[in-house]
Amino acid sequence: MKELWNRTFELFRRRLVLWVPCSLAAILMLGLGKLEKAEIHWLYRLFATRRSVLGGDVPVEDLAQAQHRARMLIFPLGFVKEFLEICLFVVALAATKNLVCMVLKEQRPDTIAAVRGILPRSREILLLSLKYMAVLLVFGGVLILLGTSPLTPERIHEFLLSKALVYGLGLVCQACLAWLLMPAAIRLLRSPDNPTISAQDRRIGTVFAVATSAGALALEHLVGKVETVVVLEEQWEIQALAVVNTIVINMPEVLLFIALSLLAIQEFGKERLLAPESELSWRSQLSGWVRRAREWRGGLI
Repeated sequence: MKELWNRTFELFRRRLVLWVPCSLAAILMLGLGKLEKAEIHWLYRLFATRRSVLGGDVPVEDLAQAQHRARMLIFPLGFVKEFLEICLFVVALAATKNLVCMVLKEQRPDTIAAVRGILPRSREILLLSLKYMAVLLVFGGVLILLGTSPLTPERIHEFLLSKALVYGLGLVCQACLAWLLMPAAIRLLRSPDNPTISAQDRRIGTVFAVATSAGALALEHLVGKVETVVVLEEQWEIQALAVVNTIVINMPEVLLFIALSLLAIQEFGKERLLAPESELSWRSQLSGWVRRAREWRGGLI
């Protein structure tokens, strides 16, 4: 596992192109969040006002009914947004794996080609996204039930809503999610002809998922602290800061995607791909010198 950690950090540090799929997914997710807020505002305004015969918009008489009708559309749209976000990150995971293969094979990384290369696995990407959504809904439902049930004592309610416990439960849920979904994720990153997943692969992948989730929570906390002291007036500055913060917070996800890609590649006799780049270069140069020496000796004979 130590070698996998070292190789992951090396690629993360030296190959910024591997950041592109996850960062683009995070930025698109940020855009989806802003679009959802605009949709909610538009729906509330649509159902809470009506056109007056005298011109202009006036509030409806039954505001509670209008809000109820708006929520009936907001909740399904929220589920669609969550599913799209999951799909974006699953696509980013598969594209990162293709980029990692290009880098390790010393090819020029091509993000467009990496995304195009996942098209034959579209069904598997959709299936993994649906599994992730289903498991997330189950865990979310259990936590909501525990936190809001009238059968739960009030002191337990306060304890469940404490920030420290929320973070702790988040990591526990992430560990459970990773353990349940890791086989499907690694199978997606491997060839369809080699779907076998070992218990060690599952355990290592889960450890990486929990560690990167802890890092993401820490970064989110730090970014939140920084945002409280930064004062921006222009709208474009606020939007630019939001994009930068999104990329920073999602850096642990980049590490996770690289690690899972290496873990998937390593399985089928490709240990050479996990060797450091300097070692690969040194070995290739040495083999070239030996080959030329043999050809030179053969010519003398």
